[in-house]
Amino acid sequence: MTDIIRAYYRTKPSDLSSITDLSFRHFRFFLSNGRFLKVNDRITSPATLQRWCVRYRPLDVYYSTSCWLAPEHLGRRERTPLSRNVFLFSDIVFDIDRSPFSKKNLDLARQDTISLIRFLDEQSIRIKYIAFSGSKGFHVICADPNRYLGTDPLEREDMAKAYRNVLMGRVCNVGICCDTKITPDTRRIIRVPGTINSKSGYVCTTISREALDRPVGEMLKSVQKIDLSAPRIPLPGDETPLRGSRIISWLLHRFGVRWKPHLFFTTSLVNSVPGIPLQVPFFTYPSGIQIRRIREELVQLQNTYGLSDIYLFSSGTTVQAVSLRTYPLRRLEKVIGASSSTNYGALLKYKQLFFRIGTAYDEKGREVYPAPHYIGTIEANEEQNGHFVSFPHYTFFQEWGIPLREYIKMHGNGPVSVTHAVVEL
Repeated sequence: MTDIIRAYYRTKPSDLSSITDLSFRHFRFFLSNGRFLKVNDRITSPATLQRWCVRYRPLDVYYSTSCWLAPEHLGRRERTPLSRNVFLFSDIVFDIDRSPFSKKNLDLARQDTISLIRFLDEQSIRIKYIAFSGSKGFHVICADPNRYLGTDPLEREDMAKAYRNVLMGRVCNVGICCDTKITPDTRRIIRVPGTINSKSGYVCTTISREALDRPVGEMLKSVQKIDLSAPRIPLPGDETPLRGSRIISWLLHRFGVRWKPHLFFTTSLVNSVPGIPLQVPFFTYPSGIQIRRIREELVQLQNTYGLSDIYLFSSGTTVQAVSLRTYPLRRLEKVIGASSSTNYGALLKYKQLFFRIGTAYDEKGREVYPAPHYIGTIEANEEQNGHFVSFPHYTFFQEWGIPLREYIKMHGNGPVSVTHAVVEL
């Protein structure tokens, strides 16, 4: 049977077009030996997943409903380092099944799915895609209308779970039948469209709303089915290594070499202004520099480039400074380049700047560096404060409890962006 599966995947790359944020998804295979295999690789394209499928001939292929900062290293929440469990965001997934597998029960599942779609439309929850699972029912994948911006990834995950539990309760209250364990679980995996369901031989297939309105018998005619019992000539395997770095690390371990960089996780604010193509300046200085010298430099920059009020923060290891005045990228590069701030290279590389707002934790969840705290303001004159400033960043720091003046001119709209990173030392 596994050679039939290999033959299928050699000619049929999986349909990943409906899966958003692909590179942050965790993939897992169910193998013929009855075990699950975690794919220790970033799946960034159908071709990458195809190579893995041809190599391992999985009976079933799944992907994570949530997105993770390091999906290829994802581990159990309670037993693995925090750096392997950095939750970013998650789809809302509904699994509608009727057992056992039959056309009659599949038609009941189809009707449940139609009712669910109607409910989601009424709640203004956007549906990403609908799929026939290849067996007893359907999957409905939705975008989460909420944003979870906390700096602690475990708290963000808990907030997402809480919302899904509430939503699941509302779905059940209107009499829609679906699996109540799937939706609230942020660590759930679900079948990849375009892959074989080994229970039936049908391929998990995305379908339109119009196709869902048609009778089940007509729908099944358009779904590919693989005869997993048909005899086939064995095909040679693909035994080439998929990740050289992983093999090298394994060899180093065998020879007694210990290569384990120190990692810590933190959350940062992004300087791009939502709604407009402008950015605000962030400055970062080592804590070893006297605060008096930092203030003198920032005052000089304030006078040269017309910076508005500059807000200073300390986290024990660095001193950070923020001005809310907005600049185009080229002008911002001149402002940061004229300073001794250590983040000029990041601006040239990433075309944006980052301001650490969260506590830094090591792999065991222990605090490495505290979150920054406000230590003072370098006030600007009326002319300098008369320029446009970022309204989204103003709102963020105001809610953070920073004493801000009222600015006459503000622009930009929408929430500011935060980013989560595992940093190697």
